[in-house]
Amino acid sequence: MRRVAVLLAALAVAGAARADIAWQTMRMAPGSLMVIEDEDGGVVSHVARGREGGLFRFDTYEGREARVVFAGSYYTTQRGEVVREVSAGGAVTRFEPFRCARTAGVCDYVILHPEGFRELRRRVTLETPGGLAWKEWGLDGRIATGALELDRIGAALSGWRRDHRSGRRIRSRRILMALR
Repeated sequence: MRRVAVLLAALAVAGAARADIAWQTMRMAPGSLMVIEDEDGGVVSHVARGREGGLFRFDTYEGREARVVFAGSYYTTQRGEVVREVSAGGAVTRFEPFRCARTAGVCDYVILHPEGFRELRRRVTLETPGGLAWKEWGLDGRIATGALELDRIGAALSGWRRDHRSGRRIRSRRILMALR
């Protein structure tokens, strides 16, 4: 908890120096495309599909060129907070109130897994020059840490994530953005 207090103190100082960390999903009209590549060569394409029930829908596809496979969809608020994911097989995961990826400070949320399991998470996000840094805790302690560099609409330019359960750290970067 002392680390959280230190992070919050830093957040208070840095908060006024930077613009909002929201992802302005409304700027991605239907058909807009964002492609992210990780350091292992994995590619995920995010295609904006428009509004559904007051949320913004994005379909994701994994792979390159002829080997692209539909991976599922996710739904966000206008600030880019994910509230629901649907896998390619139709399994629905909900986040209440949302996944807290674009909320500065301490944010608690619940993951409602497809099989009904409710998992409490805490995320602490700090605005940084050019982006954000975050840490996330779950039932067994710290789960992951990471950082993102953001563009003018809050979409990811590059980033990294470390999974504290496996110890794996992976970098990613945006290789294409096509707004409609």
